[in-house]
Amino acid sequence: MQRTVGSYEIDDDPARIDPGAAAAFLTTGAYWGRWRTGPDIRRQIAAAWRLIGAYDPAGAMVGFARALSDGGSAYLADVYVLPEHRGRGLGQAIVATMIEEGPGAGFRWMLHTADAFGLYRQFGFAPPPDNYMERPAGAVTAASADRHAVAGTGPLEGEHVRLEPLGVRHVPGLLTAAAQDPSLYQWTLVPQDEPAMRRHVEDALAARAKGIAVPFAVVRLDDETVIGSTRFHQLDYWARREPHDTPDTCEIGYTWLAREALRTGANTEMKRLMLTHAFEVWRVSSVCLHTDVRNQRSRDAIQRIGGKFEGVLRAHRLAVDQSPRDSARFSITAAEWPAVRQHLEDLAARYAAGADRRQAAGQHPG
Repeated sequence: MQRTVGSYEIDDDPARIDPGAAAAFLTTGAYWGRWRTGPDIRRQIAAAWRLIGAYDPAGAMVGFARALSDGGSAYLADVYVLPEHRGRGLGQAIVATMIEEGPGAGFRWMLHTADAFGLYRQFGFAPPPDNYMERPAGAVTAASADRHAVAGTGPLEGEHVRLEPLGVRHVPGLLTAAAQDPSLYQWTLVPQDEPAMRRHVEDALAARAKGIAVPFAVVRLDDETVIGSTRFHQLDYWARREPHDTPDTCEIGYTWLAREALRTGANTEMKRLMLTHAFEVWRVSSVCLHTDVRNQRSRDAIQRIGGKFEGVLRAHRLAVDQSPRDSARFSITAAEWPAVRQHLEDLAARYAAGADRRQAAGQHPG
């Protein structure tokens, strides 16, 4: 099967593949599978179910991909285009030829990538569902097992809310919560339609799978209703002489609540649960929180729970409107945590007393 891309040719004829050219790049220019030698690459090519090559006008192989298959599922590997030939659509053509043309068009495809998410999303690839499991190559040490346990933290349960590990199953509840008052989310990314919310959740799950975030759905205990979302992210592990298995610092963010959850103490309890876990289980040295500098309501809420304002980080992150966002930075250190914990307990008591008074008066939080 052949196709042309400009002056290049894409071909799935295994006889045209140049194993030496593939080995030369994959053992020196690729960031993945660097343990392999030239003979390893040649053996993998010989055992492949399907091979795709990209060839310049002189016939030299300038791009490559291989795939393994059991006849119903397939794994795509070693996709590359030589640097000097990139930007011409060859990578897209190689992937299209492999997965959309020929014998694998109806298969379930799998792959791993660290930097080509945009390319593969065009072909329907997405982060794995919650029922996907994988054992990484090499021995699973106690330290690596603990690191994965950090990413799987939860659930965290208080008196009024439970933070449970985020999953695709939460998408309907998140949509219902977000739809109560979209005007609340001027400064926070809160998708308002099912495809966007699903992508948002899948991105969070991909971050969790990489061990760089711990996302939660916020569930109200009274009626098991999803009322928002939050997460630990920016988990930072300091270089130490002795191995350590939990982060030294982290950030709490991506936090939003439904309209009905405001002024109910839910945000205070969420932060108390997360800060308690960070400082007393992980034993971090500090927790930081960022918010759009224009989001005064969020800034006030962070200061109300004990966050100390550190300053403004200019053009720090992408804003909801896709412009560079200045972020107000707040933090709590381990030394400050005992006082903050007591402050949060006092706030919780005040919320409880207020709720009792409202209930006695026949009122409800608005």
